[in-house]
Amino acid sequence: MPAASVLTSPPRSFDASGRALPLTPEEIDRRAALALQALDSLEGMGDEEEQRETFAYLARAVNEDRLSNRPRFGS
Repeated sequence: MPAASVLTSPPRSFDASGRALPLTPEEIDRRAALALQALDSLEGMGDEEEQRETFAYLARAVNEDRLSNRPRFGS
């Protein structure tokens, strides 16, 4: 499995009142491209069997110690 890179947004610029200044169209496009890159990188993480096992584990963990008798995910 490839290592996931951590993407962080650059800090926004603020005016004297603390309001965020609007982003330029170029900055919006750049951030959109980074978001798509991050989503594309998720596609290659793990195979189908690993994803099924992960979901089964998470579903069991979520259903444990619930206040309600109804499971969040099927039993």
